[in-house]
Amino acid sequence: MFDMSIQEVNGKGPKKRKKSLEIFDSEGHEQSEASVFPLASVSQAEAARAAEPSVQLLHWRDMPQHLQFNPYVLTGYRPLQSWTGCVCSLFYFHNETINILTHGVSLVYMMMVLPGLLPWGGGGSSFLSLCHLLGAMAPWCGSFLYHLFMNHTRGEALFVPH
Repeated sequence: MFDMSIQEVNGKGPKKRKKSLEIFDSEGHEQSEASVFPLASVSQAEAARAAEPSVQLLHWRDMPQHLQFNPYVLTGYRPLQSWTGCVCSLFYFHNETINILTHGVSLVYMMMVLPGLLPWGGGGSSFLSLCHLLGAMAPWCGSFLYHLFMNHTRGEALFVPH
């Protein structure tokens, strides 16, 4: 019943095909649909798995204790990874993707726009402008790096005081 549409349940829609297409080769022998259309034999679940990243995302309960601070986000956690794995996580969707991208895009935007808005004239204003620029970008940079590398394999030393 679950593989039928509402129209089919009510008897109003088209009926499901009972027999697969009969396909014959050049010699007149019947072939299976899967041999002619190899992608047709791939289930939707297999196709979805092929599109997913090679990294298996974890559930909240599977995370180390120091990363279990938000019990309302239950899935999509990246496993503990190396530096390279953390950087590669920029290219697939997980529970920190929005944090990383919004802080990273804001950081890039500030690096492009703020230097043109500040007075870089003579005297001490250049030093003050540089301090202002660095001070404005520091929280965004820190947040971007925190969210990107929070699942690093050596990250527990940063979270848990010894």
